[in-house]
Amino acid sequence: MVRLTRIYTRGGDTGDTSLGDGARVPKHALRVAAYGTVDEANAAIGIARLNTEGESDEM
Repeated sequence: MVRLTRIYTRGGDTGDTSLGDGARVPKHALRVAAYGTVDEANAAIGIARLNTEGESDEM
């Protein structure tokens, strides 16, 4: 897995974004939207785990 920390493209806001492999894609691309959806789901799971800590060892 690629771990990205601070990224500066210095490309301005042309409606495109860079992926981890350096490819440029439109900000409205399905792949970019999917990354956002997965990120939001991961955050929700983290909050759920935090709020149920100690209630179940199966989580």
